[in-house]
Amino acid sequence: MAELDALLDQAAEALLRGELAALPSLTAEIERAAEALSDDPELLVRLRAKSERNGRLTEAAARGVRSARARLAEIASAPVLTTYDAAGRRAAIGLLGEAAPKRL
Repeated sequence: MAELDALLDQAAEALLRGELAALPSLTAEIERAAEALSDDPELLVRLRAKSERNGRLTEAAARGVRSARARLAEIASAPVLTTYDAAGRRAAIGLLGEAAPKRL
């Protein structure tokens, strides 16, 4: 089951690099390789840990995507320019005029 072990590592690396487009094909390969699991308890414990790690990485990636989408929607609908000061606090700078571009 070295193949399944390696595939789980590849999925984790893809998640860490933000290569979400690689996940569907990796998922199909993982499912195919999982069909031939052995009953080796040590192997199963290791694979379970990697699967749980990948689940946490997937959840984190989904939170990041949702956060980015929310921020883009906030930027697109904001009537003011928002910046950050040296302490990381948001600060609004004046209203944008009608001539301001609407595209991001």
